[in-house]
Amino acid sequence: MAASRRDPIAPTYARRGGAGPRTLPAVAPDASTTPPMVPDLRARLRSGDFLLGTWLTILDPIVPELLAGGGFDLFIADGEHGAVGTDHLVAMVIATRAAGVPVLYRVGANEPVRIMHALDAGAAGVVVPQVRSPADVERAVAWCRYPPTGLRGVAPRRVSGYGRGTAAYLKAANDAVTCCAQIETREAMDALDEIFAVPGLDTVLIGPNDLAASLGHLGEPTHPVVEAAIDRVLERGSAAGIPVGAWTGSPTQARQRRAQGFAWATISSDYGFMVAAGDATVREVREG
Repeated sequence: MAASRRDPIAPTYARRGGAGPRTLPAVAPDASTTPPMVPDLRARLRSGDFLLGTWLTILDPIVPELLAGGGFDLFIADGEHGAVGTDHLVAMVIATRAAGVPVLYRVGANEPVRIMHALDAGAAGVVVPQVRSPADVERAVAWCRYPPTGLRGVAPRRVSGYGRGTAAYLKAANDAVTCCAQIETREAMDALDEIFAVPGLDTVLIGPNDLAASLGHLGEPTHPVVEAAIDRVLERGSAAGIPVGAWTGSPTQARQRRAQGFAWATISSDYGFMVAAGDATVREVREG
């Protein structure tokens, strides 16, 4: 048998028990060719395929890892109404990376530091709530993009492979990061065309509960007035070439939104699935 070949500069250490030296792995690949760590969700949103996601609110990263094997196209970690912080977000991104499921992060507010923390943590993009004007969207877009296009600060640590792929990440990030605005206020409804015309806006997500409240129908997200507003968002977004996403609570509703022409939808949430399955199981046993 031919003698094994070993890199003469690779570090070695002695094995226990007197065995021969063991070669350590080679160093990281050339940083100029290391791919960025953020999946390109933008291209998929415009592909014409209907994408399905769900919300992450439970802080344990095992939950998204478990769900990632089910065929979801994306996740949204909730930092507005949920308690998901950027420390939890990092763990969620790591947990879902092997399955290739991108994680968006809904920030608690349209603020630079929140957006940059999410992107530097490895989120594929951000969902910005409570958008009320084109200026709100312009602000969010600016903090999602590096200069000269935007204002994002330059410190891509983990998203660049901790410095091993900085050049590749900086080159790709502006075209890969997804900026999503939530349409959920009367003010946004009054400025739809102007909002959809903002350069750099990649997609929107309709927030039916807040939209219902803003339109005077608190707790009635399926009210005819709210449904008419949702239809109008889809119509104006489609006319502007912006993919529109919808929140749904059931497979039936998700299929309906797909048939209407929505580009993507979220269905329920991690805790929603657990509650529904747990309640149904107990009910079946006790009533059966």
